[in-house]
Order: sequence, then C-alpha cells, then structure tokens
Amino acid sequence: MRQAISYIICLLLLAMSCKKEGDVYQVKDGSFNGNALSASSAAIVLAQADEEKEAVSFSWDAADFGEKPAVQYTLQLAVDTANSWSNAKSFSAGAGKTGYAFIGKDLNNMLNAMGLAAGTPSDIAVRIKAEVLQNNGTASTIKPVYSNTLLLEVTTYSLSLYIPGDYQGWNPAAAPLLNPVEGKPGLYEGYVYMPGSGAQYFKYTNAPDWDHTNYGDGGNGTFSTDGLAAGLSVPDGGYYQLTADLNNNKWTATKTSWSIIGDATPGGWDTDTQMAYDPDTQTWTLTCDMQAGGSFKFRANNAWAIDFGMDPATGKLVYADHPLLGYTPDLWNLSVPSSGNYTITLDLHISQQYTYTLTKN
Repeated sequence: MRQAISYIICLLLLAMSCKKEGDVYQVKDGSFNGNALSASSAAIVLAQADEEKEAVSFSWDAADFGEKPAVQYTLQLAVDTANSWSNAKSFSAGAGKTGYAFIGKDLNNMLNAMGLAAGTPSDIAVRIKAEVLQNNGTASTIKPVYSNTLLLEVTTYSLSLYIPGDYQGWNPAAAPLLNPVEGKPGLYEGYVYMPGSGAQYFKYTNAPDWDHTNYGDGGNGTFSTDGLAAGLSVPDGGYYQLTADLNNNKWTATKTSWSIIGDATPGGWDTDTQMAYDPDTQTWTLTCDMQAGGSFKFRANNAWAIDFGMDPATGKLVYADHPLLGYTPDLWNLSVPSSGNYTITLDLHISQQYTYTLTKN
C-alpha cells in the first residue's frame, strides 16, 4: 500500500513538472475569395457641408492563410494603376480587422493632394493587402496577397480657407482665400493686405460663412476650432504672408515688403531695389533700368528667406526659399529680353497663382 501511494505521488509530481507544448497550426500561402472587397458606394460625391460625415466604408472577407495566423490588413488606394500600385496611399486597418471607413474631409484632402481635379468625377482604385504577422517582429516568409480591385468614381470639392477680419468687415463671403499648396496636403499659403495701424484681428473659415469650421486663436501659434475662440492677430497693419498647417493646427503671419535683386538690377546682387505696394491694383511695382546680360529674383524683406525663381518648364514663379515649404532646387533666375527702362509688376493677391510682368518703357 505504501509503495502504491508513493508511485501515485510520483506520477502527480511528474505531471505537474511537465510543460504543455503549445498547439501547432499549419500556415499556407494566402488567398482571398473572388469578390472579397466591397464598398458602401461606387459613386461618391464629396461636399464640404458633409465633411464630418462618413463618406465611404469598405468591408472584406478574411484572407485564408490556413489555421489561425495573425493577419494584418492594409487598404490601398490609387489614382493610376496602369503600371503598378507603387504610388498608392496605404491605410492600416489593423490585425484581424475586416473594415475601414473615411470621413468626407479626410478623403477629400487626400484625393486633392493626389492630384484629382475638384468638381470633376474621377476614378480611383481600391484593394486590400493581407499579410501574416510574425510574433518576433521579423519579416514574414509568407507572401502577402491582394483582394479584388474596386473602381470607384469620386467627385471632390475644392479646398480653400477664407480670411475674414477687421480689415474687411468680418464678412467671410467677401474674404480673400488661402488656397492649398500643390502636393502638400493640409498646407495653405497666401498674401493679404491689412490696412490701418494697431492690432488687426481675423480668423480662417473653411466656408464663405460662419456655419462651418472657424479657426481662432489656440495660443502659441496654434488654432482653436472653438467658435468662441478669440481671433488670430497681427500687431500692426501691412502686407502679410499668411500660412495654415491643418496637419498640426499651426499658423503663421509674416509682414513683408518686396524688392528685386540681381546683376540685371541697379543694385546688383548686393543691394535690393525696392518695390512699392498699390492697394488699388493689389500689386507691387517699380520702374528702373535693367540689364539684359544679367538676371534677378523677387525677394521679401531684403533676405533670402522668402524669394521667387522661375520654373524653366512653365515660366511660372515658384518659391526658391520658403519657411514652410522649404527650398526648391533647379529653378532659374528671371531676366529681361533687352536692356532698357522697365516697369516691373509682382502680383501675389491670388493665393498660389503668383505672377509678374515686365513692360519696357
């Protein structure tokens, strides 16, 4: 009896000391069923009035990789898949998730940044990428798989910020615009003349009224979308470059005066030749003698912080230096076709459509 009890105790101790091995699952090359991905709508018309509402949602059947692997799903969206998906935008849905949705303003911002023309129906392609996750963080040896591709028709709306303020009677419908910077989603930049002396207050609105999103002072150069927030402000009247970065809710205001500089100008590359602002025509002008053998640039505040060169492909003014947008390489300087006396005009009053003229007298 004593021997039998000892034997039973040994078996129990042995069982307690043994570690149970985890279940082993078989993982295989993945696949989706034929029409795994679907969308809530195939024709989407985005409107600013509905910018906070869901614009479209996507759902898909789980990919089959065998028994119980952790699968990561990524939604991919592209405007041109003729050659590849290399320029697609990707959005992680997360591990095991089988749905993803966009609200109107997020989808609109993205598609505008991808080059879709506002107000015109455009085709976009959407698919799901599925891949097996490794517990140790290393790359999976299982190749990712892709769902069927959906083609959707989307009409976006134009993106602009209105700038009502003291200087124009706080009327959003008549306010100048900050237009989006091409290729820089969420960034806006432009120029506004605010006459008078003393502090000037203003706000940004995303519609020509007070019924949508208003951007007031959030402190330390940030926005607040609280409708009761105080206005943004500058310390004195003048000609201001305004920026807005809606990616991080920041804004800037830089008072500017404009000049030309270069070996085509009277002052060469050492001394700026100043321009004068005409509020009636909303342009900067000067008249001076120019040399055809040299070149010049427009620059603000006698410094190389904000200045324009010329895009050789289009002949248009492009920022060579800009605090928000950075440096643009491979631009040309400007020039005159022949030596003589010129009236030079710089027009910055339409955001993102900056022009100049050279008129020989």
